[in-house]
Amino acid sequence: MGHHHRRGKVAVKMANITRDEESVCREVSFLLKFSRHRNIASYYGAYYHPAPNEESSEYLELVLEYCSGGSLYDLIDSTEGQSLKETWIGYVCREVLKALNHIHHHRA
Repeated sequence: MGHHHRRGKVAVKMANITRDEESVCREVSFLLKFSRHRNIASYYGAYYHPAPNEESSEYLELVLEYCSGGSLYDLIDSTEGQSLKETWIGYVCREVLKALNHIHHHRA
């Protein structure tokens, strides 16, 4: 987690571009194209961190919307060994499908 001067709390993801540049480029491209949907974390930008020496990796710091409700894993874990209620499962499925529908309708 980090802090953005205009956005407040943000999520910061460190992506190793030395090891997997192609994957990082795909993720940034995806975020640039689709992060304006309410069910996809907003993308605010990226910062490059060069390798301090030849043995180290280069990193790209992705700055994303901080989702204060936690992850789906956090939600499942909070049920303490019980399954989620059917209404919650339905809600999560519907919202994920809305995001997926948005992606499929706007990809080029």
